[in-house]
Amino acid sequence: MSMVRWILVVVIAMLIGFFVYVDMNNGVPENLGVNDGLLAPCPDMPNCVSSQASVDDAQHFIEPIIYRSNVKDAQLTIEKSLLDDGRARLIESRLGYSHFEVSSDFFGFKDDLEVYFPEADSVMHIRSASRVGYDDLNVNRERVRQIRDLLVD
Repeated sequence: MSMVRWILVVVIAMLIGFFVYVDMNNGVPENLGVNDGLLAPCPDMPNCVSSQASVDDAQHFIEPIIYRSNVKDAQLTIEKSLLDDGRARLIESRLGYSHFEVSSDFFGFKDDLEVYFPEADSVMHIRSASRVGYDDLNVNRERVRQIRDLLVD
């Protein structure tokens, strides 16, 4: 077999391995949700942002979102916008908390987006994290910025 064929076989094997890895690791994480008023912490990778990360953690911290409407209206606005976009699937929704699975356009990578509205507060906490990979090229930070723009005048 010529060298070009061997290279082609290796490239195809690597691509198959990559897609198998992504498929195996694209399941919904078990540690998500609100526990004692907190969303899950971000892993030690730059593919996650959270408004509940330490302010000193510039890699993961993002400002919580202050909104002016009631919780129900703010939550429904976010849910409608994400579902209308066509790339999000609502995994869980109850008053004060929503969990979305958001797929990337090209490869279909899955990210988890959680929004949490603590009771009697006009602050929304948010966590957006990639399920696979190391870096997300600021996709999660940009997603939170778009949600902030949606809710803030």
